[in-house]
Amino acid sequence: MTISKAAQVTQASIRHSRFRIVCINCDSLGIVFDCPEGAPPSTQIKCRHCGAPRGTLGELRELSCSDRRDLFEV
Repeated sequence: MTISKAAQVTQASIRHSRFRIVCINCDSLGIVFDCPEGAPPSTQIKCRHCGAPRGTLGELRELSCSDRRDLFEV
């Protein structure tokens, strides 16, 4: 796979990230991450307010590395 194809695959997965920035149960933004620094990407991230699952650590990392600036536009 060429570098440009790898970049396209990465961008496609970021656009469809399953991590929920806003909790669908309580509309909270806060999250709970009580795991060691080297936690695996499959570690569940939970809502700080109601405890509902919001996604995985891997999905959150992908989202944080993306260049999406439209996530919080009002």
